[in-house]
Amino acid sequence: MTKNGANGLIADLIAARIPGFALDQAFYDDPTVYARDMERVYMREWLYAGHVSQIPEAGDYFLFEVAGESVIIVRGDDRVIRALVNVCRHRGSRVCSEARGNTKWFACPYHGWTYNLEGQLKAARQMPKDFDMSGLGLAVIRAELFHGFIMINFSEGSEGFETAHERLDGPLAPFDLEHTKVAHSESYTIDANWKLAVENYVECYHCAPAHPEFAESHSIQRPTERNARLTKALKISAEAAGVSTEDISHDGRADGAPGLPFYYDRYALFPGYVTGSQDGKPVATLLGDLKSFDGGASDLMLGGLNFFLFYSDHGVVYRFIPHGIQNTECEIVWLVREDAKEGVDYDLERMTWLWSVTTEADKRIIENNQKGVNSRFYRPGPYSPMEDWCDQFVDRYFSSIS
Repeated sequence: MTKNGANGLIADLIAARIPGFALDQAFYDDPTVYARDMERVYMREWLYAGHVSQIPEAGDYFLFEVAGESVIIVRGDDRVIRALVNVCRHRGSRVCSEARGNTKWFACPYHGWTYNLEGQLKAARQMPKDFDMSGLGLAVIRAELFHGFIMINFSEGSEGFETAHERLDGPLAPFDLEHTKVAHSESYTIDANWKLAVENYVECYHCAPAHPEFAESHSIQRPTERNARLTKALKISAEAAGVSTEDISHDGRADGAPGLPFYYDRYALFPGYVTGSQDGKPVATLLGDLKSFDGGASDLMLGGLNFFLFYSDHGVVYRFIPHGIQNTECEIVWLVREDAKEGVDYDLERMTWLWSVTTEADKRIIENNQKGVNSRFYRPGPYSPMEDWCDQFVDRYFSSIS
């Protein structure tokens, strides 16, 4: 560490980076950098915690854990969804240990302090008669719903969703995502730094060599004249289906400070494919108000760490949660219509096939990337034009940790 401590080390690393090049080794293996990542990125960014379908009834809850923090995502008696910090206001014990469930209250297993679903302290054993419980509720952090997605933020200062609603409500409306449900989720442990996982996700330079299954069906993996023709044809079929093909982006920078960035576009699948399946045929009933399969797929980035993909018949959510300097959990969630029945309205095995095989491959290539980055011979190389989103990710990341 430099004589100026963590700030000096990080400032020196940022200053030393060559624009357009990958990051220095320290960004992937230094504990000081990792600690700054947790405080300045994961404690300040909006994070996808879950979907409304996971807690449909009052008292339903699940735990969300990141950066050493545990949050209870709960639907109250008033039907409002809140994010309660899972730390007892007595002596700091975790209050809730079950990953999910339904309850009328939360009772700390250590000394029995009991909280209601809004987080207010309602009982504290054998305390003095004049004991005031009013200021000792569980800490509540920000929680907002965005088209059925439960988004949380540990910071009070981060930009909200006003601009995202203004720009994205129209394009997302036909999918009716509020009325979808989680059909399946899968978690993968990746032995690599979280930034390598995110960088891999936001670029498709690797798609052709690493993901033949994806490259067979998705035109995004290579910009060509043929793709331009497919995009033109998609605009016609998408209009008939009731889907927007408008490219929408917002970098989230207000007064030079990072805010809530987002990006949406719809791109064409190759002929013969109407969804992300092995044979190209539908795997579920159409989402929302869609009138037909248009042969496209929509990418949505919401905040810097939450990634969504919407086909005409199902949705996919990707998130990356760090559990150590070189240990990252990648969770994938598949969404279908809320009234869909497995085996009747959707085929789970066929629906999950593509992103299961793709993520298994991603796990291998990201872990190999980390092994190479750990080498004493590693030196950052230049990004290709198809890795422009990596460059944008790094710019935003630097703004966050500076």
